[in-house]
Amino acid sequence: MYTLHIGNKNYSSWSLRPWVLMRALGINFEEELHFFGSGFKVKESGQSPSGRVPALHDGERIVWDSLAIAEYLAERHPGVWPADDGARAYARCAAAEMHSGFANVRNDCSMSCGVRMELHAQSDALKAELARLAELWGEGIQQFGGPFIAGKS
Repeated sequence: MYTLHIGNKNYSSWSLRPWVLMRALGINFEEELHFFGSGFKVKESGQSPSGRVPALHDGERIVWDSLAIAEYLAERHPGVWPADDGARAYARCAAAEMHSGFANVRNDCSMSCGVRMELHAQSDALKAELARLAELWGEGIQQFGGPFIAGKS
């Protein structure tokens, strides 16, 4: 059985990504929560080579980074990526873009599921990234149908 090492799901979108994926696909796993600021302990204990979460343990194998975890699971479980090759290519591009981009969204709109906040000002850079997110999701849903960014799995 897998063990998924994560941070608080209210604040860590990185941890939430593989957690949601595994729950949505019914992939069995045990969850181990690590508190923010415990990176040194996570690294020293061998739970994550980077000292960050998420980290997926599959026996002796450790896969760290949410996108790498998705790819690892895709090799072992159907439905992680769409079956259609066009939809799958789009979904992978969109996931990679969201994974590595949108610095202004991350900085100006940090994740906190327990707190509702109103953003009083939006920089032009933030507006551009929000527009790109809407475009990315809208194109994918329009081209491949819903309910996910690239249709159904």
